[in-house]
Amino acid sequence: MKKHRKPQSVLQPPRARKSLCVLLGLALSAGVQASDALDEASMMSPLAAHSLLLDIERVGDSLVAVGERGHILISGDEGEKWRQVPAPVRVTLTNTFFVDDRFGWTVGHDGIVLKTEDGGNTWGKVLDGLRANELMLEHAQARLSELEEAIEKAPQEQRDALEAELEGRTYMADDAEAFTDEGPSRPFLDLWFKDRNEGIVVGAFGLILHTTDGGKTWSAWFDRLDNPTLFHLNAIKQIGDQLYIAAEAGTLYRSQDWGQSWHMLDSSYDGSFFGITGTGQGRLVAYGLRGHAFQSEDWGNTWDAIDTGVDSTFFSGSLLQDGSVVLVGAGGVSLHIDARGQVIGTDRNPARLPLSKVLESANKGLLIAGAHGVHAAAVTEGKK
Repeated sequence: MKKHRKPQSVLQPPRARKSLCVLLGLALSAGVQASDALDEASMMSPLAAHSLLLDIERVGDSLVAVGERGHILISGDEGEKWRQVPAPVRVTLTNTFFVDDRFGWTVGHDGIVLKTEDGGNTWGKVLDGLRANELMLEHAQARLSELEEAIEKAPQEQRDALEAELEGRTYMADDAEAFTDEGPSRPFLDLWFKDRNEGIVVGAFGLILHTTDGGKTWSAWFDRLDNPTLFHLNAIKQIGDQLYIAAEAGTLYRSQDWGQSWHMLDSSYDGSFFGITGTGQGRLVAYGLRGHAFQSEDWGNTWDAIDTGVDSTFFSGSLLQDGSVVLVGAGGVSLHIDARGQVIGTDRNPARLPLSKVLESANKGLLIAGAHGVHAAAVTEGKK
């Protein structure tokens, strides 16, 4: 991989730069993605339901799960049985999002975005990393040109302020060009859609794109966030009528205008966040590296650390109907947290295999995705 230039003023701590490796460590069994994986359909396999699955979403009365090698599976009986459906790529798929029981999208490695209009039964490719890199480069170069032109036309007393922005924009353009030269190396890690047309996809090294036509066209939105060091954007979540992004180095963003602008929150934490969940009343739980989790009661303005009692990284969290939260992650850990932010249950599977996604099941138990597909589990009370 080509080394990207980092201005000395914005060098990132090594631990922060490793967080994507931790997250994508879930996908090691997928192997190295070949360059032609974007053009080859996923293989239909009777073992797909027992392979690494990274996400599960409820779609009407069904469940849709995605994972390694482009595997997409559907269950109509709450995960008892799964059937695989074709996908036009064989890259690892990381997350899905449905706005109703028909329209949904999934994202993954090599900058892939797939779309379905029939509840997940058929999928088409709407974006890949080659085009994503082009969009990021075009936008970065346009923003740099705008600034250079403004500096030329500005009176002397205004030039110093404008020139102070020049290094950052030059870096962004150089970095975007380097990624274009590398090819589709950046994965999308999460996505959110407001409706059938408008949505946002986020990923590694500051990758963020926006669409207003269901994925037919996209715009680069990296300059809407204060992210000069291109921290990985690990998750995006709607909570109430606000959007949140969980990122590296203790970085959390909040948008109150559906992503048009973003405000960085003070988490008082310098490790990576891999997700955030919460209620429409302003209670949030953010979680990430080495067992760290934090709770806010005021939409993220202030945060209190949760004493989790574990040091395993959390990859997924789910808000249950009773207001409690379940977190799952590395080493097979599962943590149950009540509405006050107190741990009321801890579990760890004997095999200590990573757990990538947790979802409340229809019978009030849990559905958990991981290294060997999806399994049902009880909500843990007490320590096991």
